Amino acid sequence: MKRTDQKRRTRRFGKLSPKQGLTLTLCLLMAAAVMLTCTQCKSTVDAQNTATEAPTEEVIEVAATEAPAFDPLHFEKPNIPDDGTDGYTSSVDSGVYIYKNMAFELCGGSDSAAEDYASAISDFKKNAPQFTVYNMVVPTHAEYGLPDRLAQETYTASQSQNIQKVYSSYTEDVKPINCYNKLCEHIDEYLYFNTDHHWTGLAAYYAYQAFCEQTGQTPLQLSDCTENKKEGFTGTFSDCADDLKSDTVYYWTFPYATHAMRTEESGSEPYEMDIFYEYIEDSSGLYSTFICGDSCLFVMYNDDNKNGKKIAVVKESYGNAFVPYLTNNYEEVHVIDSRYFQGSIKEYMEENGINEIIFVNNTMSSNNPFMVDGIREIS
Repeated sequence: MKRTDQKRRTRRFGKLSPKQGLTLTLCLLMAAAVMLTCTQCKSTVDAQNTATEAPTEEVIEVAATEAPAFDPLHFEKPNIPDDGTDGYTSSVDSGVYIYKNMAFELCGGSDSAAEDYASAISDFKKNAPQFTVYNMVVPTHAEYGLPDRLAQETYTASQSQNIQKVYSSYTEDVKPINCYNKLCEHIDEYLYFNTDHHWTGLAAYYAYQAFCEQTGQTPLQLSDCTENKKEGFTGTFSDCADDLKSDTVYYWTFPYATHAMRTEESGSEPYEMDIFYEYIEDSSGLYSTFICGDSCLFVMYNDDNKNGKKIAVVKESYGNAFVPYLTNNYEEVHVIDSRYFQGSIKEYMEENGINEIIFVNNTMSSNNPFMVDGIREIS
């Protein structure tokens, strides 16, 4: 031991005997051991406390979310601006209202008529439960072109309420297709003709999009198609006023090969033709560009897509602009006009291996008892 340390101990404890020195040394060694042990224990406890008190990352479990299911009974309200401009009733046809150089067919309808139409579709499903049955009621131009003020003045029925009544009145498992909201999204686009009671090929495409979205299918993209147009269309209302805007018929040819077989009337021989009839020169008949107008039966084939899927479409003339797009998703599309077809839709579908069917009618037709009776007769 160094002399300096001895002097420090002498000053602290006084002068010690050898025996006392040995005893003191042992005591000091024992104390040092105890202190070392305590220090180690404290370090361990502190480490444990530190581990316990250290902030931990909170794990937040986020429940998997799914997009809300589409509700076909929910109808958006069209945003139709009203600048106070008035229109007038056509002197040629009291059921046509002229507003901003456009002709609008005033829509009539009732809950009882809507329920009757729904019953006719439900009866078909009841008698043919093996088929998947869709129904799409298409609104007419008045629903998206006349502001509320004029709709009330002209006593035009609310088509959204009428269609909702149809869709909520099914008694069987019929699947409603809501194209109403999709058209609302594109209300500023060229959806309806100014001189005619039909919708345009663009509006029909948006309805097709709605059908695909609500049935889990991938729609055809117009960007993949070739746009064509026919100008100078003078439709069914062209004589109702002198200042109507001129119309153009737009249609899109597809990036795949197709052909069609047309049967003019029941019992006649079918003949082959194109889906779009491009040779019409009569300006008043340009809407017939779509499947060459109305016929008893018009069957379209996708020559490049042999997926085996087939669908039947029961329609009036509004369906003409809609059905061509279905060839993207189905190998065969069988178009039946309920006004000209004779026979049984059920038997026709069974004979041709078809298990899906969609009814496509505008609100004027779905509220027309003669049209509804015609559907019942061929079901």
